[in-house]
Amino acid sequence: MSTPVDRGLVERLLCDETLSYREIARQAGCSDWTVRSIARDIAGDDRPMKLAACVDDQVPSDVAVWPIVASVAAVFGGLIWLVLRRPPLDDGPMR
Repeated sequence: MSTPVDRGLVERLLCDETLSYREIARQAGCSDWTVRSIARDIAGDDRPMKLAACVDDQVPSDVAVWPIVASVAAVFGGLIWLVLRRPPLDDGPMR
C-alpha cells in the first residue's frame, strides 16, 4: 500500500519553475509520474501522457505553408531553367 501524496506540497513546488519534475518528486516523496499527473490536473490537460506529444498547435497554418511551397517550386524551376539553357556539348571537329 502506498503512502498518500501531499498534493499541496507538490502544487507549491510546481510553482518554482527552476525545479524539475524529478526534483519535485524527490522532495515530495513520490514518483515523477505522480508529479506529472498533478501538473496536468492543474493545467486542465485531460489527455493521456502518451498522446501529449501530438500537439495541434505545432501544425503550420496555410499562411506558413504557401511561402515554403512557392520557394521550393521556384528553386526547382530555376534548376530546370539552368539545365535547359546550357549549350549543347561540343564534340570537336568531325573527321
